[in-house]
Amino acid sequence: MLPRLFTRVSAPLLSSKTAGAYRLMAVRSASDTRRPATDGEKHIYDKLMQGLSPTKLAVTDSSGGCGSMYVVEVEAECFRDISRVKQTMMVNRLLKKELKDMHGMRVLCSVPPATKP
Repeated sequence: MLPRLFTRVSAPLLSSKTAGAYRLMAVRSASDTRRPATDGEKHIYDKLMQGLSPTKLAVTDSSGGCGSMYVVEVEAECFRDISRVKQTMMVNRLLKKELKDMHGMRVLCSVPPATKP
């Protein structure tokens, strides 16, 4: 089964009428189309959006909805020229309080592609 992801994508990829805006896009597997985001997914998503201003962000409750395990995929410009260990530490610091109540969290960090001048 594919995990459910929430991703912030730039509006020009979605529609030329909403240029400059950002939109939350839900991507679900065919077997998981009716399940809304859990409160934990929304909370983690909002906290990381505020703290990192990522270009892409996906939060998935991989524990089946109970909130004990999460997969976080984040792409942010603030990660540029920082080691993967330090990128993960940045995410963990932002979610320090939430991590105390979790069994675990898988964090996948990346840097957006460099734009050509």
